[in-house]
Amino acid sequence: MPPSESLPALTSAMEDYLEAIYHLERERRIARVRDIAKRLGVKMSSVSSALKSLGARGLIQYDPHQFITLTEPGIQKARQIVRKHEILKRFLIRVLKIDESTAEDNACRIEHHLDPEVIEQLIRFVEFMDRCPLDQTRWLEHVAETCAECIPCLDEAKAKVISRVKAQQAALEGGMTLAEACAGAQVIIESVKGNAKSKKSLAQQGLESGVVVEMEKKEPDAEHIVVNIKGYHVPVAVDQATKIFVKPI
Repeated sequence: MPPSESLPALTSAMEDYLEAIYHLERERRIARVRDIAKRLGVKMSSVSSALKSLGARGLIQYDPHQFITLTEPGIQKARQIVRKHEILKRFLIRVLKIDESTAEDNACRIEHHLDPEVIEQLIRFVEFMDRCPLDQTRWLEHVAETCAECIPCLDEAKAKVISRVKAQQAALEGGMTLAEACAGAQVIIESVKGNAKSKKSLAQQGLESGVVVEMEKKEPDAEHIVVNIKGYHVPVAVDQATKIFVKPI
């Protein structure tokens, strides 16, 4: 059904449905009514009603007897919603030091009520905090107890800046892989090498170009590393990680 220009804007609940379908398609390749209901904690009858509304807007392909799939406009809208959610969650965790579970819950509630310009300013601030450890130290002085001596922290911040610059230069010159990223580092995937089958397998785990990844666990001689992708803890074989080229952020 073609989208109707007379239909009202998406409600926060409809945005939640769109986000759920987006994640299910990437985790399981398909989205079903019962999976959406389970993910959102609602009745299947409620899901069917919401899907009809999203279908009327041209955001999903919906047939009660088929799997649900996002249309191209639906994918674009869902990505906008997911992007807002992830930025808010990062802000709550990294800047306000909120625990992950609480940050996830609050990001879900906040994301529907902020204007695009507010989200963009939050993105700029979070990126600023990530990239400038020196000014991050100054910021934290206002939200935490001030230490008696700042020099050790400032020296450490300076070392982090130098290390990050070197890592970025190495990535630009020779190509840095996910396997080479340090524990705790955040990187963005530039490209994925390999045959079509391996690329598809990695994409199903969320490992594709443009995705921000945080290295969570990396141990010497281990066969797997663990990364955080949009709040999900994903194990990645080291030999696969060497095919994923990244850039530090």
